[in-house]
Amino acid sequence: MNILISICESFLIPAKVMLYSLCRFHHDVDVYLLFGSLKKEEIRDLELFLVNKCNARLHPVCALGFFTNVPLSSRYNKPELYYRLLAPYLLPAELDRVLYLDADIIINESLEEFYNQSFEGSYAAVVKDRFDDIDKVVLLKTKLGLKKEDAYFNSGVMLFNLGLFRKMIKLEDIMALIEEKREVLLYFDQDILNCLLKEHKKLCGTEYNTQTYPFDQYSLSDIKTSAAVIHFTGVPKPWDPDYDGTLDYLYWKNALNAGFVDDYLDYWEKKCGQIT
Repeated sequence: MNILISICESFLIPAKVMLYSLCRFHHDVDVYLLFGSLKKEEIRDLELFLVNKCNARLHPVCALGFFTNVPLSSRYNKPELYYRLLAPYLLPAELDRVLYLDADIIINESLEEFYNQSFEGSYAAVVKDRFDDIDKVVLLKTKLGLKKEDAYFNSGVMLFNLGLFRKMIKLEDIMALIEEKREVLLYFDQDILNCLLKEHKKLCGTEYNTQTYPFDQYSLSDIKTSAAVIHFTGVPKPWDPDYDGTLDYLYWKNALNAGFVDDYLDYWEKKCGQIT
């Protein structure tokens, strides 16, 4: 299984936890890391973690120098946000598919069926965004030149058909589209991907990108039996002391099994400090 991640330093530990949760179900994993700001020692630390805890292999791919003049915001303030757009062009040409995963994810069961599915002529397999039909997103689709009925997908889980994507879409076309849409981008690279793939995406079931938010009060039994991929969208995240949802348990269960005991103790010290 080929996995793609793109992270900065602040998401190193969540990415390790995510990959640990994935490798509970998959034992032959190659992790491709698109990076820009990570230091050599941070990459080496991730490599050792994957070898020792996940029995997986790391393939760092430097993307420094790309997306130096792209729209960002106070919340999304790192160019790494855009790096998944580079997958077809920077990953090895012999790869036919790669599964991109955000770092704020926990894998809850095997993804073999999702990973090995037929693309049916699409450039990527994706899952519709939870808020596809709210007024804010409907207005965004209009600004992006999409139709109301066009499904707006969440880009946190994407199975790339690398060969067809790179054949049909050129990197310079992506850069031109970013410049063209710069004033209306709200979710940045996700908006760009929705523009690029509007007629060339395969929509999959929500179990492969179950998008949860900090205010969600899910039943653990329900979510554990209905979600293969649990995606902690929004802020705060489950590792933040002010997270108020019900699913931080799933994150910390994997984090503790992966060895992040000190981080767990620090989390509870801060959380208890807020309560008192």
